[in-house]
Amino acid sequence: MSTDELRNVVIVGAASAGMTLVHSLIKLLPATHRIVLIEANPVAFWSIAALRAAVLPGFEQQVIHDLSTATVFGPQPTRHVVLAGTRVIDLQPDHVVVDRDVTSLLSCQREGEGSKIAVDRVVLAVGASSVFPTRTSGCKTKEQVLEQFTQMQSNLAAASSVLVLGGGPTGVEFAGELLDVHPNKKVTLVTRGSGLVTKGNDRLGGMSEKIITQLTAKGVRLILNDSLSQPTEQTGPLPLQTFTTLKGEEITADYIMLASGGKSNTDWIADIDPTLIDSKTKQIKVTPTFSFAGSPRWERYYAYGDAANTPGPKVAYMAGQHAPLLAHNIVNAIRGGGGKLKEAKDAPAEMIMVNVGKRGGAGYVVFVTVGEWITSLFKGRSLHVGMFHGWFKA
Repeated sequence: MSTDELRNVVIVGAASAGMTLVHSLIKLLPATHRIVLIEANPVAFWSIAALRAAVLPGFEQQVIHDLSTATVFGPQPTRHVVLAGTRVIDLQPDHVVVDRDVTSLLSCQREGEGSKIAVDRVVLAVGASSVFPTRTSGCKTKEQVLEQFTQMQSNLAAASSVLVLGGGPTGVEFAGELLDVHPNKKVTLVTRGSGLVTKGNDRLGGMSEKIITQLTAKGVRLILNDSLSQPTEQTGPLPLQTFTTLKGEEITADYIMLASGGKSNTDWIADIDPTLIDSKTKQIKVTPTFSFAGSPRWERYYAYGDAANTPGPKVAYMAGQHAPLLAHNIVNAIRGGGGKLKEAKDAPAEMIMVNVGKRGGAGYVVFVTVGEWITSLFKGRSLHVGMFHGWFKA
């Protein structure tokens, strides 16, 4: 079959959800179809290890990987295509529009400055939006991504006092990573919560206590149930100054780390069709079998991962649970839809692990609070960068 005759299964997003689906789908996809993987960033990015890369010189190389047809599908000739540094800017029932000319790589039509790619199936694995370093944005090249990390490393090394705003996993893990590299750095963490990482979940109280003990032992000044009297939107270095909390605590800092969680990357989808997005969660509304819920106009479309309202926590390991089910359903539809569809399920048990540097941290696994050794073994030591690079063939 010529490339002009191939039908496109477009996957938008090459983070955990997108890459995991590629590996599940390629085993099942008939020869009449090809995968077109589209990623806005110029490289693949492993956000799980980004906070370590933000403080540890040299580690920034571990959180990115070259993203191309050859690195994803191998150096041998393939019908599949990767479009890195390419942003989807419009969705239509039978095509998507990207922001650059890709006619030399695919049989498609020009659309203004971009290209219109015909689709048989589309999966939106667009994840969550956040600020650097947990997400990269605005970078056109690999070198620019690496420069963002090395600049942050330099700024943090030069800072005398760091203020972390947020007591969720990002704030805790950033403080731990920073003190692993700079153990004498003055660090203050402020959170509105009465504990760390709990989000009001009483089952995580023991986990919070362990993390508080470890951070305090490292010299972190913890301010709970409080927030700055004048909120700041800035992450990064600033002239040394004193901040005051609503309860009157004073904090002197010359670097601020905003450690709030991300939100679903769906604003651009809502601009195309607001009925696709749940107004409360801002996630894409999907059926139990991952299809867009609602209008048959979008019958070719699916979504999963952080941006979809599939069951389960919005964490990377859920992609491994859901991707094979979604791949089955896509191929079933391609072959005429006669088979039984598979439904998304919640995680079999509640599990969360938050590392404090390489050797510390705590977690909650199947009704049991675990401490430093287990958290370090299963997360903190490696941050799973080996699994990330293992996705690629070059």
